[in-house]
Amino acid sequence: MLSLWLVAGGAAFAQEVAPDPAAVLDRAATDPRALKELQRFDEMMANPMIVNQHPDLRYRDLAMAAYKHGDKARALRMFMRAGSFADKPSQAAVANMYWEGVGTPVDRPRAYAWMDLASSRGYSRFIAQREYYWSQLSEAERAQALRVGQEILVEYDDKVALHRLEMELEYVRRNVTGSRVGSIGWGTIQGAGVTSAYNVNAPSWMTLDQFYRSSVWNINSYTKMKDLQWKVQVESKPTVEVGNLQNVAPPGSPPGK
Repeated sequence: MLSLWLVAGGAAFAQEVAPDPAAVLDRAATDPRALKELQRFDEMMANPMIVNQHPDLRYRDLAMAAYKHGDKARALRMFMRAGSFADKPSQAAVANMYWEGVGTPVDRPRAYAWMDLASSRGYSRFIAQREYYWSQLSEAERAQALRVGQEILVEYDDKVALHRLEMELEYVRRNVTGSRVGSIGWGTIQGAGVTSAYNVNAPSWMTLDQFYRSSVWNINSYTKMKDLQWKVQVESKPTVEVGNLQNVAPPGSPPGK
């Protein structure tokens, strides 16, 4: 079963991160201005036509749809594609699938390398899962994980993946309806897309200034909003461990029935 938000506990191969991204997220999660912008961001990202313009979200959505319909191999490919645009939940999904052998043979060192990548922006649940993976690896597997990790970073490190995403977003932004010097102008945009992970009932029209909001298209603002969204909407929620299903007698029935 695909599970992205597990919690457990070990070590990791180093990636230079300064300042501490987890601390940055913690501060942002209590900033009223950031939270207000997050609300606007959520409204925008609930719209399928916005999602369709963001390859990180589009490929994640395709992966989730493939997984839901039982095509695990395609799901893995689509999660990897989304991960190539620096989508951390998709990178964690790839890690989980390699760890569990879903849509691919089990490869625990590779799973660790992907989870290390997924945790590089300070997502605490991914960090905890990465540490758990490390604690379960043998010394030989750890050495292999370090080697595989360096190979993965060549294509999927944030420096590469965020630049790739920036080029995609910049292309859309520069095709704004308005003047050729970047003025947005007046008007509305209409359109619709088909997704399974987002609100398909969201309005399919918006004003140009709403559509081209900085937090949706500027790579730095967009990344910060995605990270904050994860912190507030996922990591702030308590985790629940679900046990095996058991038969429960109706209220008032005799013991043993």
